[in-house]
Amino acid sequence: ADTDPGNSNVKAEDRLHAGLFLNYDSDIQPQFEGKPTPVRMGISVSYIDIDEMNGKLTTHVWLNIHWKDEMRTWKPSEYENISEIHLKIGEVWRPSITLFNSDDGGFPSDTPAILRHDGEFRWVPPAVYSAFCNLNMLNWPHDQQTCTLKIGSWGLQHIEAENFTGKATSLDWDELVQSTEWEIVGSNVKFVSQDFYGYMEYTITAQRRSSMYTSIIYTPASCIVILALSAFWLPPHMGGEKIMINGLLIIVIAAFLMYFAQLLPVLANRTPLVVIFYSTSLLLLSISTIIEVVVLYLATAKHKKRIPEVLKKLLHGKLGTWLLLSHFTINGEPQAEKTKEMNEHLYDNGNEEDVTNPLDINPTEVPPSRAIQYDWALLATAVDRVFFVLYGLTFMGVAIRCAV
Repeated sequence: ADTDPGNSNVKAEDRLHAGLFLNYDSDIQPQFEGKPTPVRMGISVSYIDIDEMNGKLTTHVWLNIHWKDEMRTWKPSEYENISEIHLKIGEVWRPSITLFNSDDGGFPSDTPAILRHDGEFRWVPPAVYSAFCNLNMLNWPHDQQTCTLKIGSWGLQHIEAENFTGKATSLDWDELVQSTEWEIVGSNVKFVSQDFYGYMEYTITAQRRSSMYTSIIYTPASCIVILALSAFWLPPHMGGEKIMINGLLIIVIAAFLMYFAQLLPVLANRTPLVVIFYSTSLLLLSISTIIEVVVLYLATAKHKKRIPEVLKKLLHGKLGTWLLLSHFTINGEPQAEKTKEMNEHLYDNGNEEDVTNPLDINPTEVPPSRAIQYDWALLATAVDRVFFVLYGLTFMGVAIRCAV
C-alpha cells in the first residue's frame, strides 16, 4: 500500500464523498430532526449605488447561507481527521435564493459549498442585486434614501437570520467599498412570511455625500440672489442695465433648470426643494423685470402732473428717511453733470427746453417743471427700495423653506 500521507488523504476524502452522497438527490430538501432543514442567511454589503433615473438600488453583496443535513455526518477520526470538505454547489441541494423586488431576480453565483462533519452546509456566494426603490428626492442633494432588499426563496416558508459577523444583525457593511456618492447610515432586518413562501427583508438607509453640490448649486444660487437684489440699488434711470442684469440671471436659471431635468427623474410628487427654489427665482426675476420697466418710465418720462400730495409727504417724511431718500433733497448735482442715459430715456411732451435730470435738482430752488420731475424720480427710487425689501424677505423665506 502507498504510505504517502497526501495519497492517503485523497483516498480518504474520495471514500468519504462516495459514502455521503450514495443515493443522494440534490433536488430534495434535506431533513433535520424530522422536518425540512431550516435555512439561516445573512448578507455582507460590499458596494452600493442608487440609480435615481430608474429608481433602483444596486448592491454588491456576499450571502452567507447555512443549513443542516442530518444524513451527511461523519466522524473525522474514521476519515483521517477530515472535518470538512468542499463540494461543487451543483452536487448538493441548495435553497433557490432570489430577490423578489426586482426584474431579474439576481441569482447568486455558483461558488463551492463547505460541508462540515456535523452535517452543516455553508455556502458563501457573491451576488449583485438591483432592487426597485421608492425614492424621495424632496431634500436632494442632502437626501437620505431608504430601500429594501426582499431576499428569499419560493420553496422556503421560514428563513432565520444568520449573525455570522458576531454582531446583533445579519446585515453587515464593515467591508463596504465606499461609493463616490453614497454611504450606509442605518439598516434593519426582519423575516416576512407569506402563504407559501418567506423572505428576509433587509432595509438599507443611505445618505448622499453632497459636498460637491455646494459648489455647483448653492454658490450660484447665492450669487443669483445677490445680483437680483443689487439691481434695485442702481439709479432709477438705469433701467436698461437693470433689465439686462435680470435677463442674464433668467438665462442662468433656465440653464440650471435644464441641468436638473437631465440629472433628476420626473417625479409625480416630492419635487426637489432646490428645483422649487430656482423655478421660484425665475418667476421673481420675471416680475422684477416688469417692475424695472415701470420704474424706468416713472423716472424718465416727462410728467405734466404732480404726484399725489399724500405720496409727496411720505417721500419727504419718515418713509423717505427709512428708504434712504433724504440725500436726494440735500445733495443736488450741477445741471451740467446730468447723465446721457437720462436724456436718452426722457419722454417728449412737446417742450424740449424743459428736459432736465430730476436727480440733479433741489425742488425748493428750481422751477415747478423740474420739481415735478424730481418728485417722480424720487417716487421711482422709492419703488425700487420698497421692492428691494420685499424681494429680500421673499428670497430669505424661499431659501429657508427650500433649505438652500
